Amino acid sequence: MDALTIVIPAIVLVSVLLIVFGLRSGAPAPARDMESRLRAFTGEADVDRGKGQEDSKDKGKESKLKQQRSYSGLPILSAFLAQFSGSEKIALDLERAGVPLRVGEYYMIRWGVGGVFLLVPFAFGISLFQIGISVALGIVGYMLPSMWLSNKRNGRKSRIDAQLVDMLGLVSNSLKSGYGLMQSFEFASKQMNPPLAVELRRMLRDANLGMSAEDALTAMGERIDSPDLDMVLTAVNIQRAVGGNLAEILDKVAFTMRERERIRGEIATLTSQQRMTGIVIGGLPVFMFALFMVLNPDYMSLLFTETAGRLILVTAIGLEVLGYLVIKKIMAIEI
Repeated sequence: MDALTIVIPAIVLVSVLLIVFGLRSGAPAPARDMESRLRAFTGEADVDRGKGQEDSKDKGKESKLKQQRSYSGLPILSAFLAQFSGSEKIALDLERAGVPLRVGEYYMIRWGVGGVFLLVPFAFGISLFQIGISVALGIVGYMLPSMWLSNKRNGRKSRIDAQLVDMLGLVSNSLKSGYGLMQSFEFASKQMNPPLAVELRRMLRDANLGMSAEDALTAMGERIDSPDLDMVLTAVNIQRAVGGNLAEILDKVAFTMRERERIRGEIATLTSQQRMTGIVIGGLPVFMFALFMVLNPDYMSLLFTETAGRLILVTAIGLEVLGYLVIKKIMAIEI
């Protein structure tokens, strides 16, 4: 019976993790329709023609950028992290979240938090159940910095999306008054607040250091990773390729973005009851557990002292996490 104490919680934990990763990996990849349309306008629709040369140039640029990026303050550790493709993704996520950390420092924080969570249960003794709990807590501790970084990145992207309409208005009015495109972005960067102002100034700095305007705008779009900003950059690149009234185009893009924001607000209003229902249903077991612990601690102590109680407790926690993730997935409506 003691072997079941570690085997069954481990199976439940692995099952929950597999379902979580399945939900995350099952999300549809962002469409590349705008990119394909942009290539059609710029004469790059025939991707087979000269593909080898373009790929070699892109690889050369990518490797050059990777050589310039430092993943750690220690050269040896930076060279070691550069061998992994995930290091570049982590570096981009740190930039998108506005976190002034290098990849090596970020990994040290993750492993440090995971190690602390792994050792906490051993302060109360050593048993098979506590070993299983320590492994589960170690995984949770290792994932907590990643979750924090994801929330930080999403929050920063939301703040940038909220500033885009005002930025488009400033750029459009500047273009109507006779300014050039980069001059209009410079004027907008002086009038806007962070974080969008910081990204605009960085884009202008890249352009002043020799990067072309298209490449500087594309690099800013990759750093921010916002669908709304991608729509703006696509409109700008198409106008630069085929011509047209850019101020009028930006006004129409701003109108589209305002309508999308209005629809998001309506969806948030219509789904508020369902979100509150999920919060109440998810918090009710936790509230009842705490209430019974206060009213009758001897009765609830069986969940910690008996094998069956431990299995029930671990299963309940796993189902709580799974229910939260399923409700969050259902309520994630893309506009």
